[in-house]
Amino acid sequence: MAEAPTTVEVGHPTSRAGRLLIRLDGAAHRPWFLPTLGVFPLSDYALPVLPNQLLLMGLSALHPRRWRTIAFTFVLASALGAFLTALVLQSAGPWLLSTIGGLAPQREELREVGELISQYGAWAVAALSLLPWTPRAAVVMCALVGIPPWTIALAVLGGRLIPVTLLAFGGARSPLLLRRSRRLDRVLTEVESHRALAPRQRDDGFEDR
Repeated sequence: MAEAPTTVEVGHPTSRAGRLLIRLDGAAHRPWFLPTLGVFPLSDYALPVLPNQLLLMGLSALHPRRWRTIAFTFVLASALGAFLTALVLQSAGPWLLSTIGGLAPQREELREVGELISQYGAWAVAALSLLPWTPRAAVVMCALVGIPPWTIALAVLGGRLIPVTLLAFGGARSPLLLRRSRRLDRVLTEVESHRALAPRQRDDGFEDR
């Protein structure tokens, strides 16, 4: 049975992701759009609660002609985040993880990833970066065992290129498939409702397809 259409009160986004996407959509043609967008994947190592995958797919669906630029921004920012995370950890030491309440070195997740890192080094980071989510634990373990931050960043850069590109391409080319997700459908509906209240000239977007 098909899902009932999502009802959204026009002009009043109900979700945090909807509000974020509306702000980013409104700034899509401003010079600071890409730097602002990059803040989200860059911060994902410290703030794993950010809806980055939703933002990536949603913005690619809303701006299909720019999906390559959006994807490239996410990949670069993720690599930069890995570099900065490794640099800070190697400068401050493992005590920082417990102090800020992040991934503690004794956690099971880090122990399992640590075994992969000990066997394969930065190649393990590149492999784990192929997963849809940010390889936080792998970056942390690489930093703790002393792998240079630039090596970690390059491994993340190479690995993240594939999943991020696939997610952005899927958002740009298969928006109807995205709407099978109730959350994505709700958020995109919120953005479209906001667009209807504030029409403006666009060179890309749903209406151009």
